[in-house]
Amino acid sequence: MDAVASRQGLLMDVRDKLLFEPEYAGNIKEKIPPKSSLRIPWAWLPGALCLLQEVGEVKLVQDIGRVAVQHLDAKPYVHDLLLSMALAECGTAKIGFEKNKVSQGFEALARAQSLLRSKTSLGKIALLSQIEESLEELAPACTLELLGMPHSPENAERKRGAIAALRELVRQGLGVETSCRVQDWPCFLSQAFNRLMASEIVDLLPWDDLAITRKNKKSLESQNQRVVIDFNCFYMVLIAHIALGFSSKQKELIDKAKTLCECLIASEGTDLKLEETFCLFLLGRGNEAMVVEKLKKLELNSNSAAQNPISGKEVKHTCGANQTLEM
Repeated sequence: MDAVASRQGLLMDVRDKLLFEPEYAGNIKEKIPPKSSLRIPWAWLPGALCLLQEVGEVKLVQDIGRVAVQHLDAKPYVHDLLLSMALAECGTAKIGFEKNKVSQGFEALARAQSLLRSKTSLGKIALLSQIEESLEELAPACTLELLGMPHSPENAERKRGAIAALRELVRQGLGVETSCRVQDWPCFLSQAFNRLMASEIVDLLPWDDLAITRKNKKSLESQNQRVVIDFNCFYMVLIAHIALGFSSKQKELIDKAKTLCECLIASEGTDLKLEETFCLFLLGRGNEAMVVEKLKKLELNSNSAAQNPISGKEVKHTCGANQTLEM
């Protein structure tokens, strides 16, 4: 209410000065600028920020507010100053959402949340709870948008933040927390993984531990995990381990890929013998003939839909098994 009163007082003062004091008004027709700038008391500053926010000058609100809250004279008005700054951030968020820039709006709301949380006495206002609810709802969409940003130095920090957010969302999902707003986990994770490099997928979670948990089909943790991470997502994790292990010559990643294979075979009953044998081949524990034999069996097995999971190419009779292995 103090901010509302100061806003009204400021408007009346400006009106009177413009009407009756030419040194403040100047003359637009004759292009004469005002001789004096307006000076306002500290008590009117929250009202001034409200007015600036209302006419869309959100950056000015932030710049002025950031300096003002550090000033001793502003102490009695700090709550209203912070609230004005938070509302300006909400205005920025609204513009971002209208332009379909989810991450821009999300980040503005996060700044508004931070401003309101900086004072314990603002912790119970309705605006803060509304902002927090919106952030929870928008987290999955914002994460996907940021993960899809091009790999460049200027985007590096935001992408790291998005990967951390993805990790936290999965953690919430695996813990069956009610605050997690992901509606369709397989679809969400598939989209997220398609935006990540193999190294980022491998480093995202302790996949070997999760795979071992998955083997126990009857455990609650295993059942929860299947809702969040379906077979296709886990298969992408397996391929990421093989790809990164092969390209960077890290045998320990191929070892982990083999463990993932074994666990998926045990938990899903899916035929991943080709992938398992391929891991053994890369580890030097199996010879080329073993892998070629598996590929030939895959070719002959009509139930396999003639799909080679490693290369993503069709295994046709015109393409020899040795050539497929090389691919």
